[in-house]
Amino acid sequence: MLRTILTYPFDSFGRHAYITWFQFLISYRRTMLGPIWLLVSPALFIALLGMLFSRIGGNDPAVFIPHLAIGLIAWTLITGFITSSTTVFQRGRAQILQGGLNLVDIVIINVFTTVLNFLHKIILIVIVFIIFGIDVSFYSLVSLIGLALLIANGIWLSMFFGMIGARYRDLSEVVQAIMRIAFLATPIIWMPGTDGRGGVMGAFLVYNPCYHFLELIRAPLLGNPIAPLSWIVVITITIVGFTLANFFYKRFAHNVPLWV
Repeated sequence: MLRTILTYPFDSFGRHAYITWFQFLISYRRTMLGPIWLLVSPALFIALLGMLFSRIGGNDPAVFIPHLAIGLIAWTLITGFITSSTTVFQRGRAQILQGGLNLVDIVIINVFTTVLNFLHKIILIVIVFIIFGIDVSFYSLVSLIGLALLIANGIWLSMFFGMIGARYRDLSEVVQAIMRIAFLATPIIWMPGTDGRGGVMGAFLVYNPCYHFLELIRAPLLGNPIAPLSWIVVITITIVGFTLANFFYKRFAHNVPLWV
């Protein structure tokens, strides 16, 4: 799998990007607002619950709402990769059986689709930054590195969980249940303590991989330093994840057409 991705033709990426964009437009055909519907739910969540939870937690809205906005939008990318990965090959069953697309093609299209949905929601972060006067510096560009690492992990997640999900259909329900709990255990609607480890909530940060991926994106945008542990955890997960996905691809890829 790694060799296939590294040697993937550039024109194929362009073709898959076009397929992703076409499918995206088709999904909103004959709707009045089109892709704007992607912004409605997170916008209401940020506006209404942002003020509510800032009061409950005793936090300044000018501090908490940007924290919430970046966390929630980045979370849609994280959960999008994880939850969609479990059914990626089931949804691509026709292409797999007809031989129109191989497994890597389907994975890349799934990653492109998730990223495209995420990019539309970035405008909400921009609006929040404008409203609260959040300054953006060169250090903020570090968040692009965190975003790139997250997208890279979306590739191995789609391949690894895609093959397991093709074999065991219950995986989708299990993962969705876990992600609902992970949302509450990740500092999105609550803020870590001043020590950076959340006081008594420290275990939900140190042992929560979602937090470390989220921190690589959110901390630079808010001008906060990134703990070395977050870099170590994210890079380690990336290396181990690709290694594991590559092993599963070589071992079980030929079985996927039978499983779907």
